[in-house]
Amino acid sequence: MRRIPRGLFGLLVVCPFGLPITGRADPAGPEPAAAPVAAGHVEHAAQPDPTPPGAAPADPATGPRKEGPVAWVRTLQLLQDRIAAGSLAAHQGQSVLIARIGSDILNAAPEVWTDPHNLRAAIVFALSGGGPAILRRLAKRDGLGEPEATLVRGALAYVEGREAEANRLLKDVDIATLPPTLAGAIGLTQAALTVTENPVRAIGLLDQVRLLLPGTLAEEGALRREIFTLGQAGDLRKFQALAVQYLRRFPHSIYAGNFRQRLAYQLTKLDVGQDEGRFTVLTQILDELDPESQKDLYLLVARTAIQEGKTGSALMAADRALALCGAESPEAVQARLYRAAAEIVSLTTFQAGLRTLKAIDRAKLPRHDIHLLDTALATAEEIRRGLTGKPGLPEADTAAPKPAQAAANAADEPAKLIPKAQATIDRIDLLLRRANP
Repeated sequence: MRRIPRGLFGLLVVCPFGLPITGRADPAGPEPAAAPVAAGHVEHAAQPDPTPPGAAPADPATGPRKEGPVAWVRTLQLLQDRIAAGSLAAHQGQSVLIARIGSDILNAAPEVWTDPHNLRAAIVFALSGGGPAILRRLAKRDGLGEPEATLVRGALAYVEGREAEANRLLKDVDIATLPPTLAGAIGLTQAALTVTENPVRAIGLLDQVRLLLPGTLAEEGALRREIFTLGQAGDLRKFQALAVQYLRRFPHSIYAGNFRQRLAYQLTKLDVGQDEGRFTVLTQILDELDPESQKDLYLLVARTAIQEGKTGSALMAADRALALCGAESPEAVQARLYRAAAEIVSLTTFQAGLRTLKAIDRAKLPRHDIHLLDTALATAEEIRRGLTGKPGLPEADTAAPKPAQAAANAADEPAKLIPKAQATIDRIDLLLRRANP
């Protein structure tokens, strides 16, 4: 399996600090409770948000009603559950609650930290965007015990961006021996730290987190990360299976829109338009969506494919999008643009693509696609010059030569025309990538 650049995994781990959580049990205890996900941001699964009996609801303005780190982090989990259910008020109140919990944790009495459950809750909180302050204080204490002492130091190194030290401290931690909440946070951290050098281990860790905390935000975050790690590793079969699983299990995740954008990019990098069999991977994934969402994602795949120079994927995705669009809708105009932009890089479809580009109603295009249209037209002119060697010739002059002319030029045409045309077409990637919005 190929090594995966950490920067690509970093697209999923949004910043180096924190692994936000959710769940419905004691965050430091033995039952599933937390769902650590992308660093620095709370991530949200499409789960119902019932408040369990006896739970203390959160008030973002005043903070948690129960006392102690375990209860405080539990309150944060409840708030994050409401964010997962689509509560804008909960989303807006989250930073207030995190700040309040951070203050309460820092002001907790020293004897609080003799309880390992509170230590675990503090680690989860820090890895959930709570910041390194409490870990810095705990790291200076004696007698924390194991594995808490190692976890505190490793988590502190991670949130402070000292990845080599964090990896040294956490790499041998077996998350199967930890309470599920803490296991999820540490497992996702380990995966982020190892994905570059050992993507196989990162995938295994993400599998563990998914299986350990089913139905939680931990599963959502681990599943999404694993999908893109598999894509970078080229494991098309498992990539497809987990992408379908994600769309079935978490269609309403707040991060589902971002997931779909990255899915389009990953499918393009996998070049699913190489042949019909490979393109089936895309169609089977998108069949999980409603027709409107399918259309939008096919358009996104087609445009991304143009930007990446994957013309086969662009043609197939554009055709699929056209089948889902109204005949004269703005989306149909976009699909025709993407198809034509792919057609002009082939000698056999150049003329058809150019005619389509010239006929497009730019008034129906969004701004970024107007730029793409202009770039495609400029590219077509470059290719036409390469084909004819005579700038400014009318379009008809680029047609196939008459038989007498073809006979006269037969000896030197392969030596001149084809290399010139190919050299021009080879510049297509650079020219079209300038059309990025």
